[in-house]
Amino acid sequence: MLAKTLGPRGREASPSPRGTAEIRRWSVALRRRILAAPREAGRIHSIFKRALNILWHDGGLISLHGPGPLAAPFAAALASLPEAASLTVGSEVFRRDNRIHLGSLILDGESAMLVDTRLYPTTEKPGLPFASAIATAVAKVVPGLSSYRSRTARRQLADGIASGDARTFVTGACGLIGLGEGLTPAGDDCLVGALAVLHRFASPWLADHPEIRTEIATALQDGTTAVGQNFILHALEGAFSEYILRLVTASSDCDLHQAVRALAETGGTSGLDTLDGMHITLEALLP
Repeated sequence: MLAKTLGPRGREASPSPRGTAEIRRWSVALRRRILAAPREAGRIHSIFKRALNILWHDGGLISLHGPGPLAAPFAAALASLPEAASLTVGSEVFRRDNRIHLGSLILDGESAMLVDTRLYPTTEKPGLPFASAIATAVAKVVPGLSSYRSRTARRQLADGIASGDARTFVTGACGLIGLGEGLTPAGDDCLVGALAVLHRFASPWLADHPEIRTEIATALQDGTTAVGQNFILHALEGAFSEYILRLVTASSDCDLHQAVRALAETGGTSGLDTLDGMHITLEALLP
């Protein structure tokens, strides 16, 4: 379910009445996409208890969820979610300046906080405390990543990173795409976690092998769900949720452990699946 990737476990946002709903947080890139949209900007793609997805005119998704950190680089956090009963999948969505119109509901981003969801590279190596905190969180492999296909793909992913072999890495990455159930498959989450660590600590290697991005993007076209596709496409460009950003850029042990717990608690298993991808990549990068 999409809800497993779009909010901490058990957290429910209260519905908002019809009228105007305030956008509290959105990314710089998402604001740019919204302002560049035509009047007929998109259609409602899917509605869940804690999330709403809009298929935007550019072919990508915009996800809306309740207050808190951005759970996706293409998400906006609202003061409160609209009532699901007032919306219909497939209905048109319009743009007026920096406002989004969903039926009689208006989403106002005038005072929204801008968040940079890009992950910037560092020349530093990942420290052992960082790797240890993540390894502890994924001490037990979650069911979605325990299949033979998953074990094979994850091994290929790690071998490709450790040896610097882009072809082996791509083979493993493509084996993970779409692996698992729901709108955000476990394999997709795992790959997003791996890409986050690579963008942070091995960005030159990704830059030296543009075929990684090209071939994974091609495999995504028919390989997974729309939501999983959007997460991976953004990850290929170095954009991630705030949960991932806060973890990968943590500057103290306290911040690190808080960020690990926060990510681990997102969704049913999505956070743990993402941490698993980080763990695999860190083990391959560290001596």
